[in-house]
Amino acid sequence: MFIMLLGASVPRAVNAEPAAQELKRFKASETTGAMFVLRATGCHKAGDTCQLELESSDAAGGKRKAKLPAGMAYGIQAAPPESWTSGEEEQNVTTSVQPVRLEAGQWGLLVTQQGGFEHVHRHHRLYVVKDGGVAEAWNGDENFAGPESSHVGPYPLTSGSPVEGFYREYAFLSAEPDEWKLDAYRWDAAGHKVVKELRNRPARYAAIIGSFKTVQEAIASRDSAQLAQACASGFLVLESTPHKRLTPGLFIVTSIHPEKKAAETALKKIGACNPKVSGYVKAL
Repeated sequence: MFIMLLGASVPRAVNAEPAAQELKRFKASETTGAMFVLRATGCHKAGDTCQLELESSDAAGGKRKAKLPAGMAYGIQAAPPESWTSGEEEQNVTTSVQPVRLEAGQWGLLVTQQGGFEHVHRHHRLYVVKDGGVAEAWNGDENFAGPESSHVGPYPLTSGSPVEGFYREYAFLSAEPDEWKLDAYRWDAAGHKVVKELRNRPARYAAIIGSFKTVQEAIASRDSAQLAQACASGFLVLESTPHKRLTPGLFIVTSIHPEKKAAETALKKIGACNPKVSGYVKAL
C-alpha cells in the first residue's frame, strides 16, 4: 500500500508548510485535455483541518473551484485505487473518487466522503467541468437520521456504448419496515444537467426467503432464521409494493445483489447455515 503524508513529497521551507497540496489529477475531457485537480488546502500542521477542493486544469486563475463537503485532518493518507483518509474514530473522514464517462469525450467525478465511528454517514457528489471551471451537478447525501448506508457508482447505459450512467443505492434499517432504494441517473448533454434514468437501470436481484402479509410476521420470520450463527445477517424486511416485479401488498425478507449468481449464493449460504430456510431469486 502506498502511503502519502501531505507535504512529504514537497520540500519544506523553514517553519512553513505548503498552503496547498495536489493529491491527484483525473481526466475531464478527451477533446480539450482538461483535467480535474484534487487539492488539499489550509493544512499547515497537526491539528489543522484540510479543505479539499476540485478545480479544472483549464481554469485560468483557478476560477470556479468546487469545495468538497467535509474537511479532513492534517496528515491525509492515500491508498489505491482512488481514496484518501485521515483522522481517528469520530473524526475519521475518507474521500473516494470514481470517474464516470458522461459523454463520449467528457468525464465527471463521483465523489463520496464518509465519516464517523459508530454511525458512519456519507456525502455523495457529482462534479463536472462547466465554463472552464468545476461545478457540482448532483448530490445524494444520506439523511443522517440513524442506521443507514448508501453507495454510488458508474454503470454502462447500453451495451457497447462508452457513455455511463451512475446510481445511488440506499438502505435504512428499521423495524417498520426497512427501506431500500436504487436510483439511476445519466447526464443530459443537451440540457447540461443530471436527469433520472428510468429505462436502462442497473440490474438488481432479490434473494427472498419469505413473503408475509404483515411486517410483524416478516420480522419474526427473519428472527427465527437467525439461529446462533446470525444466519440471516444482511437480510432486510421490505415492502413489496414499490417494486413493480413483486406481488404488491406483502412484506418480504430479502437481501439485494447486483448479480443473479450472487443472490443464488446468498440463498445457498443461509440454507447451509439453517436447513429450515429456503427461498428463490427475483429480478427487481
